[in-house]
Amino acid sequence: MKKIVVSSIIIATILSSNILQAKDSDTGVRFSGLVSLEARYNSSFDEVNTSDIAVDELGFAFEAKANKWATGLISFIYEEGATDFEVDEAKITLGNTELSPVYFSLGQMYLPFGNYESHMVSDPLTLEIGEIREQAALIGVEMNGVYATVYGFNGFTEDSAAEDLIDNYGFNVGFAQETDQHSFDIGVGYINDISDSYGLIRALDATSLVAHEGGVSGLAAYLLLKMGGVSFIAEYVTALDQFKASHLAFNGVGAEPKAWNVELGYTLPIVGKEATFAVGYQGLEEAGLALNLPEKRYLATASVGIFDNTTLSLEYAFDEDYDVADGGTGKDGHSAILQLAVEF
Repeated sequence: MKKIVVSSIIIATILSSNILQAKDSDTGVRFSGLVSLEARYNSSFDEVNTSDIAVDELGFAFEAKANKWATGLISFIYEEGATDFEVDEAKITLGNTELSPVYFSLGQMYLPFGNYESHMVSDPLTLEIGEIREQAALIGVEMNGVYATVYGFNGFTEDSAAEDLIDNYGFNVGFAQETDQHSFDIGVGYINDISDSYGLIRALDATSLVAHEGGVSGLAAYLLLKMGGVSFIAEYVTALDQFKASHLAFNGVGAEPKAWNVELGYTLPIVGKEATFAVGYQGLEEAGLALNLPEKRYLATASVGIFDNTTLSLEYAFDEDYDVADGGTGKDGHSAILQLAVEF
């Protein structure tokens, strides 16, 4: 990790010399936000029916360009029943990919491990075990569609908590291209401790652990493809090692969580409004019981842009629980979500 830190200092020094030479003509502050409200219905595996109206997400962000080479971002988020109102991201980026392929980011950010884009209203199961937000240092490169990042952070382990070390790391590489007819994005990422994901930390907390020893490495791979009105999403996230059974168990042994998401969507105009119809298939192995999530999920979603920056969406999901032999109920459940979202 010392090499990563030293490299970060070198890159920052090089970019700083360019900042001193940059003009201040390309400056400004951009404000953006999202309000998402949902009406929800759920029938659980235990055949308990519930319904609710919720503020699914409230978020807003300020992005300030100090000059051509320096940008600051701070965003806030609230999710009813999941996240109290808090700072979501707060970072500074040195670099400009239109002028130089290299950039450097420092602060609280979502690490580039996986790509959780989805047609659906609910989060994909891959996100539940793979999304990681940390205070990190990141170096990235973008050139001719090829992109790569490497990052380091202080993770959620007994070693890092005791020694306060930036000893966790990861990288992501990919290739993306976009034309008038098609676009695609394919990539793969590695992280030395996937248990820093929000979902798996919750699973570890469920076993009354404050931290765990060592790390469990993880791998994420994704493909996003769009041709005309047809879009396809495929993603796979997996731990590469087993957790200790005392920390996260499945069938009496250490769990090795893995999740996937496959979606197919079609976008077309209806009465002058853009509409998207999509179906999806998701799975979550060896971690769903700890996270109170299904083993398999089948989804269908319809979304319509009823006004500018205003979307009305309806999602139906059919869930399959783990077998009784695995600790589940062996039963099915289903849910429906009607969402109204405004972006500004």
